[in-house]
Amino acid sequence: MARFETRVAPEAAVQQCYRVSPGPDFCLVVYAADMPAYQALTQRLFTSDANVRNVKTYFSIHRSKFGAEIRMI
Repeated sequence: MARFETRVAPEAAVQQCYRVSPGPDFCLVVYAADMPAYQALTQRLFTSDANVRNVKTYFSIHRSKFGAEIRMI
């Protein structure tokens, strides 16, 4: 899993990477300018990696809230 994290870290399109459980090992938030850019990214990260067995993609159609603020107590 650390190797995958190392592979996605330098990718400018990968905005966020989370190791999650249960279910998939990772959840990525990516930005691609268009579908050809997205396809190129998936080729680099997933198709060429023998350790990647399944990929599910969800596209945002509307953002109702965004924030990354954490209040410190």
